[in-house]
Amino acid sequence: MKQLTILFFAFTILFQFNTTQAQTQSPSLAYMEDLTSDFKAVKDETYQYLKAITRGKGARKVESKRQALISQLKNAKTQASKKKDFNGDASLKESVENYFNIGYIVLKEDFDKILDMEDISEQSYDAMEAYMLAKEKANEKLDEASDAVQESQKVFCANNNITLLEAEDDKQSLRMKRASNTLSYYNDMYLVFFKVYKQEAYVLDALQRNDISGFDQNNKSLENESKVALEKLSTMEAYEGDKSLIDAATEVITFYMRESTKDFATITDFYAKKDAYEKISKNFETISKKDRTQADIDEINNAGKEYNEAVNKFKKTNEIVNKERNAFLNQWNKKVDSFIEKHGN
Repeated sequence: MKQLTILFFAFTILFQFNTTQAQTQSPSLAYMEDLTSDFKAVKDETYQYLKAITRGKGARKVESKRQALISQLKNAKTQASKKKDFNGDASLKESVENYFNIGYIVLKEDFDKILDMEDISEQSYDAMEAYMLAKEKANEKLDEASDAVQESQKVFCANNNITLLEAEDDKQSLRMKRASNTLSYYNDMYLVFFKVYKQEAYVLDALQRNDISGFDQNNKSLENESKVALEKLSTMEAYEGDKSLIDAATEVITFYMRESTKDFATITDFYAKKDAYEKISKNFETISKKDRTQADIDEINNAGKEYNEAVNKFKKTNEIVNKERNAFLNQWNKKVDSFIEKHGN
């Protein structure tokens, strides 16, 4: 299944400022601009990396981007450490150094673990939930470090009579804020969907292994999980008036519900008829030909007829269900892509 790997990137953007001509000659302004000159490049590269992860590629597929960003952060951290204080004030310098240091640790150490978690995230709902939570926590660290630099800039400007205006055309800042809000909403929706999707996988796995007891048990759980998911979806609010994800998730989970309560009953019936036929056939073979009665012959013929009918019904139902499953999942993925494209850029 195509999956959007999920990551919040409320990566707070440092202000881009307009200045007056007189201020361009200010030593304090020159110091601040020199100290923060690497932020724009780091911001751009970080945004591109996080965007690549969220658009279905997965962290493992864009590992080269992460390694390049780690090197960039390491170099920026080294350069920042060489800068001097400004008239005894080290607050801005320290916040910038801390930002690069936190970014380096998060991208290197936290994402090493996240990559491993991504590899097993599809194995269970708990693994997927833990994977998403790990990415959220990693982003929180980046966000907090970025907020600290922003606050230090404000204090530095106030203490050094620098009048700055936040650039109105910082479209990337707006895109990243929108992306953060969009993906936060999507994460909640995806976990509702994934729990039912994974439960169906357990049903199909039991069927593949001819584990009828496991099939029945997991199918009952699929019915229950579908009910819970549909109830959750009925209470979720549209995102900026857009109900497309709610509708898409409702459609696919309604399919899972119908599959559990109706379509899979055909499979249960098939195995019941198969088991009955095999038992009757085995018993019939123990009766010598001269001792077989018409009742014995009628019994095995009727069992065989019912079994053949169950086989045909099973094959037809299975073919229809497989086509519908693929159609609903494809529709879900298309709606997700459209949703992210519309709200997350």
